[in-house]
Amino acid sequence: MTLAGITALLFAMLANGAPVAFAMLGAGVIGIYLVAGSFPLDGVLATAPYETVASYTLSTLPMFILMGEFLTAGRYTRDVFDASHRWLGHLRGGLGYAAITGGVLLAAVTGSSTAAASTLAGAAYPEMKRYGYKDSLSTATLAVIGTLAILIPPSVTLIIYGILTETSVGALLIAGVAPGILTALGFVTAIKVSVTRDPNAAPVATERYPLRQRIVSLGSVWPVMLLMFFLLGGIYSGAVTVTEIGAVGALAAFLIAMLMGRLTVGSTIGALVRTARSSAMILTIIASAAVFGIFITLTQAPQQLLTFVQEAGLDRRSVLLAVLCVLLMLGFFLDQLAILVLTMPIVFPILIGLQFDPVWLGIIVIKTVEIGLITPPMGLNCFVVSSVTGVPVHRVFRGVWIFVGIDLAILAILAAFPEISLFLPRWAGIN
Repeated sequence: MTLAGITALLFAMLANGAPVAFAMLGAGVIGIYLVAGSFPLDGVLATAPYETVASYTLSTLPMFILMGEFLTAGRYTRDVFDASHRWLGHLRGGLGYAAITGGVLLAAVTGSSTAAASTLAGAAYPEMKRYGYKDSLSTATLAVIGTLAILIPPSVTLIIYGILTETSVGALLIAGVAPGILTALGFVTAIKVSVTRDPNAAPVATERYPLRQRIVSLGSVWPVMLLMFFLLGGIYSGAVTVTEIGAVGALAAFLIAMLMGRLTVGSTIGALVRTARSSAMILTIIASAAVFGIFITLTQAPQQLLTFVQEAGLDRRSVLLAVLCVLLMLGFFLDQLAILVLTMPIVFPILIGLQFDPVWLGIIVIKTVEIGLITPPMGLNCFVVSSVTGVPVHRVFRGVWIFVGIDLAILAILAAFPEISLFLPRWAGIN
C-alpha cells in the first residue's frame, strides 16, 4: 500500500505542475520515511544524490550538450538545412526530405530532441510556407525530426538510460545508429505517402540548384560532418571512451566555430549558460531519481513483481509488450527523461530477469518513449514547433498521425528483430 500511495502522491504532484525533480524527491523522502524511518532517510539524503551525480560517466552529458550549443551558436545547424535544401528541395516534398536529412546530421551532433526540432523549425518552416506546403505536413515533419536525436548518437537519453541501468553507454550509442537511420527512412516514406495522397500538401517543387551551387553548399557543412564521423569513429573504434569523446567533441566544436569566425563573446557566453541550465536540470532530476529509486528498492517491488511474473508463467514477450504499452501511455503525459527515471528502477530488473538483452532493451524503450514526444496531449516537440512557427498546436497534431503509425511499425520491427540494434556493437566488440 505504501508504494501505491507514494506513486499516487508523485503523479498528483506532477499533475499539479510540480517540477519532475522536486516531485520525485518529495515522494522519495516521504516513502523512505514511512518504510524505514528518519535515521536511514538522513543517510540516504546525505550520500545518494551526490554519489549519483558525481559519476565520471555522467560528465558526458554536459559535454555533449555543450558541443551542440557551440554548433548552434556558430549557425552550423542552419547551414545543414540549407545544404540539404539545395540537394533535395527540387523534389515534390523535397523540403521535407531536406529537413529529415538535416535532422539526421543535427541529431548526430546535438543529442537533444527539442533542440533539433526548435532549430529546424526556425530554419525550415519559412521556406516550406513560402513554397506552399500545408501547415499540417510541414510542422508535423519538423516535430518528428527532433525524435531522431534520441536514437542517433550522441543521444543524451540513451546516455541517461545507460547510467540508470548500468548498461554500457558506448554499446547503446552504437546500437542506436541503425534504428535511427531506419526511423529516418520511415519518415521519408511517410512524407512520400502524404504528398502522393494529397499533391496539394506540397504543391510546388523549388528550383533545381546547379550542381556547382550544391557542391559549394557543402563547404559550410563539412565541419559538422567531420565532427560527426569523428564522434562515431572514436566510439566505434574504442580509441577513446564515451566520456572522453564528449569532452573532445565539445572542444572541437568550440575551435571549429571560433577559428571560422562564427563565435562572438556573447554567443559563447550564451552557449555556456544554456548548457549550464540544461545540465543542472538533468542532473537534478537524476539526483532526485536516486532517492526515489532507493525507496523503490526498500519496498522490494521489483523483486516481488519478478517473482509474480515467474510464478504466473507469463510469456516473457507478453510481459515486454505490457511494459511497452505502459511506457507508450506515459508518453502521452510525461517527457522521456521523467519516464525513464520513474520506470527503469522497477521494470528493468524484471526484464533482465526474463533474459532480455539490456542494450536491445534500451533501444526499444527509448524508441517507445520517443513516440510520446509527438503524441497528444503532451507531445513536447509539437508544442516546441508550434511556438517557433506560430501554427496552432492542434494543426501540428493533425499531421503527425501518419508519422506515429510509421514509428509504431518501426518499433514492432526492432522488437521482432533484435539484431538490427545489436549487430553494430557486436561487430565492434563493444559490450
